[in-house]
Formats: sequence, structure tokens, C-alpha cells
Amino acid sequence: MARSRSRSRGVTPFAAALAVLGLGASASGVYWVASSDSAKSAQSASRADAAQIQVAAKSFRAQHADGCPTLSSLQEEQFLSRNAREDDAWGNRFRILCDDAEPTVISAGPDGRPNTADDLRVSR
Repeated sequence: MARSRSRSRGVTPFAAALAVLGLGASASGVYWVASSDSAKSAQSASRADAAQIQVAAKSFRAQHADGCPTLSSLQEEQFLSRNAREDDAWGNRFRILCDDAEPTVISAGPDGRPNTADDLRVSR
């Protein structure tokens, strides 16, 4: 009789704590995967936008012997579409540098600060 009474008591505090711990770990895992995918998506989209700007800047430089284009000049001279993205996925404006033979497009990256480890650079 004692045995049947112990089974009818319901969930023990230990079992409830384990269930809460398991649910919390699962939720954390789902959040981590979702945020990781979001960061990869933002990085990928920004890299694609920067590559488009870099191609336009190369075309500009092929027709203009000197000078480095700006995003505005690329759009004004129709090397870059007016509806092309000028900002990365984190809201930072792309920059074009022409130090090398080929133009480089730079984004400040997720932290928004230029010249840090998370900067995005596209050059070919």
C-alpha cells in the first residue's frame, strides 16, 4: 500500500528542477543557433553588397586614370545602381579605398568601429 501512495504524489521537486533545466538549455540552444545564423546571414549579405560596389569601383577606375570613386560618384556616373545598398547589414556606410592597384571596399562590421578585427574587406 505504501508503494501505490508514493506513486500518486505527482512530480517531485527534483524532477521539476530537471525539467526546467532541460527546457532552459533547449531554449538557449535554439537562441544560439538562430543568432549564429542571423550573424552569418548579415555577414554574407554585406559581403555581397561590398562585392557589387567593388566591381563598380573597378569599372570606374578603368575609365578614370586617377582618383578614387565615392559611392555617390559611382551612382551619379551610373556605375552603380541608385538603389544599391550603401550601408552594410549593421547600418555602417561602406567606404572605398584605392591604395592598391584595385579598389577595396570596407565595412566597419558589427561593432561599427573602423579598423578593428571584425571589419569586412572586399578586394580582388
